[in-house]
Amino acid sequence: MAERRSMWSQWGIALHLAVVAVTGYLLVVSHSWTARAGLAIVSGTSLFVLTGLIHEASHHLLAGRTWCNEVLGNLSGALLLTPLTAYRAFHLKHHQTTNREDDPNRPLNSRWMLLVGSLCYVLLIHFYAWRHLRGRLLARYLVELAAAVAAMTFVVLLPHWVRDRATLAPLAVVCILQNIRIVSEHLDLPAGKYHDTWQLALPKWLSGWVLHYDHHLEHHLRPGLHWHELPAYREDLVRSQPALAAHRVTLSGFFQEVFLARRRIAGSAAVVKRAG
Repeated sequence: MAERRSMWSQWGIALHLAVVAVTGYLLVVSHSWTARAGLAIVSGTSLFVLTGLIHEASHHLLAGRTWCNEVLGNLSGALLLTPLTAYRAFHLKHHQTTNREDDPNRPLNSRWMLLVGSLCYVLLIHFYAWRHLRGRLLARYLVELAAAVAAMTFVVLLPHWVRDRATLAPLAVVCILQNIRIVSEHLDLPAGKYHDTWQLALPKWLSGWVLHYDHHLEHHLRPGLHWHELPAYREDLVRSQPALAAHRVTLSGFFQEVFLARRRIAGSAAVVKRAG
């Protein structure tokens, strides 16, 4: 079973690559705005998954050979100008200090990140790299950054009808999904085991398609697990601690609770304060 799951993880990545390639071609040749919008969403979702593989590479889980893990990790982050060395330093510090004052991820715990999360995330990663990386790590970061800039330059120099349709539109979808991911991981939560991440619950087919991004609590508890191992770990976790199952929330439920219900509570409190 473990071998089958491992094979699925590899085929899943290949399938997303195929989706990006096919939808990219269709975006270039399509003359329908409706079709382009739908294709951009499909392509952008797969591209969101592929760019997110830098996260797996930061934990040395993307490939067995170190050099291959590093190359693939940098390729996955290139379109977002995110070198693997910088991302790894930032992300591993986040694991060590989740939701504490010294968590480098802490500035992202804001509702404004739903609009500007992707940009702020990339800037924070580079800022952290300049402040904390030294010696060989700093040199690696600079080399990886130069390679990412070269990749982005290549994209910019593509014919505009290819660049705008096949690249920029899907990247806009990537940024939107990234913003949602950022605010739905740690917003309004304390520092503490089992309570420092939201337990999202996506439909099984969607969770599998996005490589179980909704299993973020399980990832924090066992960061050495591959994404295809997280659902089984969630089942074991809930069996050992049944109370955790009550804390799961759907994505729509998360937005209702965090963005709507708490805003109404804050508004009511402000009215009471003014009346007093």
